[in-house]
Amino acid sequence: MGVRRIKSIIPIVISIALLILIAVFSDTGLCVFRRITGLPCPSCGMTRAYVELLSGNVAGAFLMHPLFWFIPIIIGLMIHTQATGKSHTKAYVVIGVIFLVVYIIRMILLFPHTYPFDYEHSSILGRLLFPK
Repeated sequence: MGVRRIKSIIPIVISIALLILIAVFSDTGLCVFRRITGLPCPSCGMTRAYVELLSGNVAGAFLMHPLFWFIPIIIGLMIHTQATGKSHTKAYVVIGVIFLVVYIIRMILLFPHTYPFDYEHSSILGRLLFPK
């Protein structure tokens, strides 16, 4: 791998690391979708899954989001694309479909009362629809 390709990967790695740090240390979370609608998004629970994993609680990580282990695969695909120029469109589509199916199943089974798929009443839409 050439120096130019390594330099092209550095911004991706730094961005991902910053997002992870902000998400872990933020008490409000990063999810714009949830902040606006109050509904969990397809990746809802992902940060909490990694917090559980880093705490040694693998079962808890799977409970927070069963697809947390896809993130290193996605990052690897992104880095590989940057390094080689090879497209992984089919892999991204398959991963997207899997996330969508798991999201629908989680919405059916867990929403609106089971953490982390509970409804966020402090969202913008929640405050408009359910004022105190």
